[in-house]
Amino acid sequence: MIQASIALMLLGSGVLAVVTGYFPDWLGIVAGMAVVAWLAWLQQQRNQKTIGELQRHRRQLREAQRVAQIGSWELDIVNQHLHWSEELYRIFAIDPAAGPGDYQRFLQMVHPDDRERVDQAYRQAFRNRQPYEVEHRLIVAGGGSRQIRERGETIYDETGKPLRTIGTAQDITDLRRMESQMQLLGSAFHHSGEAIMITDHENRIVTVNPAFTTLTGYDQDEVVGRNPSMLSAGRSSPEDYEKMWSAILSKGYWQGEVWDRRKDGGVYPKWLSISVMRDDEGGIRYHIAHFTDVSSERATEAKLHYMAHHDMLTGLNNRFSLKDRLEHALAVARRESGRVALMFIDLDRFKVINDTLGHHVGDELLIHVSRRLRSCVRESDLVARLGGDEFVVMLSGIEHSSSVAMVAEKLVMRVAEPYSVGAHTLYTTPSIGIAIYPMDGADGETLMKNADAAMYHAKSAGRNNFQFFDPKMNEAALERLGIEHALRLALGRDEFRLHYQPVIDVRSGRVSSVEALIRWQHPERGLVGPGMFIAVAEETGLIQPIGDWVIWNAARQLAEFRAAGIADVRMAINISAIQMRNSDLSVLASGIMEAYSLRPGDLIFEITESVAMEHPDETIRVLDRLRGMGVKVALDDFGTGYSSLAYLRMFALDKLKLDRSFVVEIGQDVDGQVICDATIGLARNLGLTLVAEGVETEAQLEYLKARGCELVQGYYFSRPLPAGQVVDFIRSRNGG
Repeated sequence: MIQASIALMLLGSGVLAVVTGYFPDWLGIVAGMAVVAWLAWLQQQRNQKTIGELQRHRRQLREAQRVAQIGSWELDIVNQHLHWSEELYRIFAIDPAAGPGDYQRFLQMVHPDDRERVDQAYRQAFRNRQPYEVEHRLIVAGGGSRQIRERGETIYDETGKPLRTIGTAQDITDLRRMESQMQLLGSAFHHSGEAIMITDHENRIVTVNPAFTTLTGYDQDEVVGRNPSMLSAGRSSPEDYEKMWSAILSKGYWQGEVWDRRKDGGVYPKWLSISVMRDDEGGIRYHIAHFTDVSSERATEAKLHYMAHHDMLTGLNNRFSLKDRLEHALAVARRESGRVALMFIDLDRFKVINDTLGHHVGDELLIHVSRRLRSCVRESDLVARLGGDEFVVMLSGIEHSSSVAMVAEKLVMRVAEPYSVGAHTLYTTPSIGIAIYPMDGADGETLMKNADAAMYHAKSAGRNNFQFFDPKMNEAALERLGIEHALRLALGRDEFRLHYQPVIDVRSGRVSSVEALIRWQHPERGLVGPGMFIAVAEETGLIQPIGDWVIWNAARQLAEFRAAGIADVRMAINISAIQMRNSDLSVLASGIMEAYSLRPGDLIFEITESVAMEHPDETIRVLDRLRGMGVKVALDDFGTGYSSLAYLRMFALDKLKLDRSFVVEIGQDVDGQVICDATIGLARNLGLTLVAEGVETEAQLEYLKARGCELVQGYYFSRPLPAGQVVDFIRSRNGG
């Protein structure tokens, strides 16, 4: 531009010279001045344009730095003048009015942990005459920090003298935060315990994570570019897939359970979640699928379902399952005018076995019984255990009651067969009550109640049998429930009483002992005998506290006999099976004798033959301890059980009690008399005293006396009497 201006000026001079040849001098001067002014104006316009361009470039630079978050700086090394760009003031959060300061001020703004590293990077680059780059944290006003990337370079003259250093500082806080998030997401993708699969908009696999390979057996190279349908086990219907894709396209999300096949061919259930990633136009760019193997969860659910519907000991259906199956069977029967039979089964004397031999033996017996029940019915029939020794058999699709009776008879015979449990041979029998839809009830609850009532009728009919429901049985069932409820309150209300039946010495006619027999002073029924409530007490477990009450009160009464001057009469006390097992009789006897100042020989503990033989080894241990203390022991109801003569010789017994059922047959039945004679002879050979129960006639007394029976008791002499009356009876026989 300067050269052009000079040329014009020279050109103007030539023109002026020409003109002056024709015009006056002043006119040439004016013309020359005009040309010069024009040229100056032209130069000014050009300069203003240049300045405008420069300002525009500076604005563009400022905007570019703002957008890129990059500030620039320049240090005049000769004059030590430092210049910052506007963006650098913003990045460093410093008011431009405060000025850029110096290098040391900048270092103070650098995070203390990064300060030395930044300073070394600058000084080393200065010494080596190389550009430098360093990242560091910057402390800004307010206590916050930013991540900064610094770049710088020093300019030197021809002699190597440093002139100035220029550089940039970029705020990369957001960049590093984004990189950290991306790294976190990448780590989560890589280390996720869930299998992750990403497919493109055409549902071709783009990438998978390591958990995918672990779960499916396929490496990434084997699946990339393929359709995920390669994993399908073929168990889902086209309709299922149609619903899945409909939800994905309309909602952008779907989750559910599908079945897949691993590379090795194994099939497994998985819980699958699919979401979509869309582009700016709303189109699907990627599908992101997460899934896990839920085989263990399904197995757990199946186990929990099994546990909820089955008895854990026997594997039979439980009460909950029975209710569902019964309701379904009744619904079918209503629709088809069919019949359903319910058999309520209770095992006879199971509590004695369980309490005597232990729960582990009882549990094994229940397992054996459940197998026999299952073997006696059809596959379509239901066998359930309600708890304890109670079972239910449901027969569906029956036509006649006779077919139900045939099944019941089969159950009675099969269950009654002996069981081998460990070292024991056990016996139990079933009492079965039967109710049939629709005659005995229109719903499951009524049928269960009526079958239960029929079962108790079977027990009262002698056990080891089955009974069909009759409306009158409800009355008996309600009566039993009333007895059970009142029995639970009887001890606390002091409603029990003891009566005493004398045992007579045949030769002298004196009272040798009395047997303590419990009575219940029922608030409504009056005084009732043990036949009404002892069985209920045994079934409900109340026999233990009731039995203990009998022992203590009988001992207390004996002490009162002694205080009244009756010194030669012993007290006989019945011991239940549960007491034999659950209490230490020797400790109990010792406590009683100490409490009431009794002699060991004053007490006679009577145990039934069946109780003694439930667990003979345990019986031997208990009886040996009692004999060591001097307590007398009698074997009650002899002849009604299955005693082994070998065990009889080992039992520490003092007396045998001949059951009344044989005594009553004296003079009427030859077999009964034979058993009497044999028992008397057996007692004599074993060195035991024989007590005959149930003597009611003089003929019975004379027969027993003639054969050497030493002691007798029965109505011929006296019924069981209250304490006051039995004292009078003893004195009338023994004197004093």
